[in-house]
Amino acid sequence: MRTATRIHLAQINPTVGAISSNVNKITDCYTRAVADGSQCVIFPELAVVGYPPQDLLYVQTFIQDNLKALRLVADKTGSVPAVVGFVDQQEGNLYSAAAVLAEGDVLKVVHKRLLPTYDVFDEDRYFEEGEATPPVGVTLGQTPLKLGIHICEDLWDTRSRVKVVDELAGAGADVFINLSASPFYVNKFHERMDLARKKVEKFRKPFVYCNQIGGQDELIYDGNSFVLDSGGHLIAHATAFGEELLAVDLDLSDGAGTAIPVPNMDPPEEVFQALVLGVKDYCRKSGFQSVVVGLSGGIDSATVALIAANALGAENVYGISMPSHFSSDHSKSDARQLAENLGIHYHSIPIHGTYQAYLDMLDELLTGTEPDTTEENLQARIRGNILMAYSNKFNHLVLSTGNKTELALGYSTLYGDMTGGLAVISDVSKSEVYAICRWYNELKGQAVIPENILTKAPSAELKADQVDPFDYDVVSPLVDEIIEKDRTIRELVDRGYDPDLVRDIKQRIRRAEYKRRQAPPGLKVTRKSFGSGRRIPIINHYLEDEM
Repeated sequence: MRTATRIHLAQINPTVGAISSNVNKITDCYTRAVADGSQCVIFPELAVVGYPPQDLLYVQTFIQDNLKALRLVADKTGSVPAVVGFVDQQEGNLYSAAAVLAEGDVLKVVHKRLLPTYDVFDEDRYFEEGEATPPVGVTLGQTPLKLGIHICEDLWDTRSRVKVVDELAGAGADVFINLSASPFYVNKFHERMDLARKKVEKFRKPFVYCNQIGGQDELIYDGNSFVLDSGGHLIAHATAFGEELLAVDLDLSDGAGTAIPVPNMDPPEEVFQALVLGVKDYCRKSGFQSVVVGLSGGIDSATVALIAANALGAENVYGISMPSHFSSDHSKSDARQLAENLGIHYHSIPIHGTYQAYLDMLDELLTGTEPDTTEENLQARIRGNILMAYSNKFNHLVLSTGNKTELALGYSTLYGDMTGGLAVISDVSKSEVYAICRWYNELKGQAVIPENILTKAPSAELKADQVDPFDYDVVSPLVDEIIEKDRTIRELVDRGYDPDLVRDIKQRIRRAEYKRRQAPPGLKVTRKSFGSGRRIPIINHYLEDEM
């Protein structure tokens, strides 16, 4: 006899430390799911406390509040089980855990086995590895079932001797359930689904994957929760970058379902949507309702303003143009046109008088020297001060506008264009910045980003007739090869890059580490971003070709 079991995936947006708010989300989703006929409700990893809680895990009251919160959730449950992520504590040890709750009680607790310690993850700093746990027996409706519950990294076992899903299958699991807090990078949804599909193809059991969404500091969680049937077909998928209570009716007699198309986003759209969510949540969760952006008339500030307007609404974005006597007429008009196209606030504050006052003030101190980047960077720092003054007065968050290629090369000014509370595109290469703007214009069917911004030569305009000293068509992908793939000089030369250029770029990246250490947090959208996942010494004398 064929029987359909309704399972709900609660793809929620928890906030780290907001335990009461997170519990309200959990109980609200549970209530709505039960009203929709659910027979089991699945929540993300550490849904009670938010992910990643980091050193909050050293605070004993935080752990206890999390345990009390789990009891509150359990009290709200009836006959329909809920599987909820929380922090468990046993004999002084902490575990990333999943609790199976029903009838007002905690029926079973499953501990995470594989603890990621790479890139942005540092879980073995806080948690102990869990012991093998057999599938959890429950009755869903009238159907007895063994749930193969595991947590996030337990699926990513290709380099581990421990194969958690395989063990669960061997112990008789009828369905695999993964609670995740898996941060976004381009194409990661397909990577997750491929991993799950390989397990399904091996064991012919359905796979339920529930991921959180939302921004947390530099990390962005894309959701993209899904269900595969026993044939490996996608039968349910939650929206990307949005909260959703996803229902799926799963035939447990054979695990088969009705296949749906696999969703796909082109990289520019995927990155854009991720950054919009990242900016929105960073502001919302930090208490900012509005932002200010320095508008240079160039592609980078245009992209940041575009993302901010979509994240917060145009009425909450303030663009300030700060031209000097080196600023071209087209840059000034492009900045104004961009603001009009986006519908954001616009102000123009010329800085040439302030710049001249700085030069006069420093004249005696710098006497006998030739003008160089010192004088150029004064302009960037004046602009940074103006943005911060506006921020202080009206509580607007300053969004810095440097892209990943520039930050890698050190082509940025400390306390100048690096000023800000959030570096929106610091993980987006120069090439990708252009791709996002072209995609958006095509999406809207009009030049929201003025065509002149897209076609003119990039320039900081800090001196007469200045253009950026890089061929970004070559340098931008080269930087990505170095930062994201750790390519050696030999590998890069073998790939066709000029040896002198490779050495120069590697040296620039190495020398600029001290700048990046002082940069605002940046939103992560690639496998390897600048920030907590890249730990390079500031004092670093290693040169590859010395050996």
